[in-house]
Amino acid sequence: MLKKTVFGLSAALLLLAMMSGCAYDNFEELYPPDPAGCDTSAVSFANDIEPLMKSSCGSLSTGCHAVGNFNDADLDSYEGVKAVADNGKLVSSVTWDGVATNSRMPSGSSSKMDDCTIQDIQQWVADGAPDN
Repeated sequence: MLKKTVFGLSAALLLLAMMSGCAYDNFEELYPPDPAGCDTSAVSFANDIEPLMKSSCGSLSTGCHAVGNFNDADLDSYEGVKAVADNGKLVSSVTWDGVATNSRMPSGSSSKMDDCTIQDIQQWVADGAPDN
């Protein structure tokens, strides 16, 4: 009888300890809102998208998507970037989702842009690709 009581109390204490083990964990630490730590709350064309397009795609880089080049997208101007944002090719090409017929960008790269940069582009497009 004593063995059953000790076993029962031990099992109850163990169960109680297991149930209360995470009672003081911080939810935000356990489940961060954005694992990459990217802040997309204030993405703007002038500060984020335009410099990226010019340095990675347009006149300040290879010039593949600069004004007058052989490609159909002018990524040196707001109007050009807005056009590929509106038709879905911008997000498709940087996320490598394979939906658009265009190739993966940046051209010739063996890897995508970093996650925060992709999230900035996606957020800007989701916000309607404003000229801000």
